[in-house]
Amino acid sequence: MRDIDLFARGTAGSLIKESRHAAGLTQQRLAALAHTTQSAIAAYESGSRQPTVPVLGRMLAATGHRLELAAVPEPSLYRLSDVARDLAATDPEEDQRRLRLVFEFLRSAQEDGHPLVLLVTAKPPPTGDVRFDALLAAIAEDLSVRADEVPPAWVHESSRILDGAWWVSDLPSARAGALVHTPASYRRRGVMIDRHDLVAA
Repeated sequence: MRDIDLFARGTAGSLIKESRHAAGLTQQRLAALAHTTQSAIAAYESGSRQPTVPVLGRMLAATGHRLELAAVPEPSLYRLSDVARDLAATDPEEDQRRLRLVFEFLRSAQEDGHPLVLLVTAKPPPTGDVRFDALLAAIAEDLSVRADEVPPAWVHESSRILDGAWWVSDLPSARAGALVHTPASYRRRGVMIDRHDLVAA
């Protein structure tokens, strides 16, 4: 039997009706197979009554169909956990390219309008570089604090703190700026970067 797409049809009633028609059943016959009444089938199909997911599954099973639901990630949502995966897939020798990925995240976090909690709560997998693991934790904590949100628990893991300082830029002027303007969440982890560079990203 061919597939019937609930989301393409828009309502559970449309799905019941189309699957019933595909099976060649009358409302009365479907009611008997699904152990309900013809008036209930008519109410579902007209949209005057909405079935629960289990009831909808039972209706469809009676027509020889199976209800499948899926949660599909929003493609425009670029989370820190996505950044971590991209960093892990990037050549470890290409720091500039890796930093661009981080700055792209910072830009999209400001522009895309997704709730901050969706961007930072999922724990990022290890990137293969402790510097970037610390940087992602610093970003999550800094964004959370600035938004008056509680940072996710994973940012406090000891593996997210460097043993020494990582000066993100080797330029003497950038180092001087970082010495003065590194945000607390970054400085605490040993990630030295000027707040202005983060905003300019």
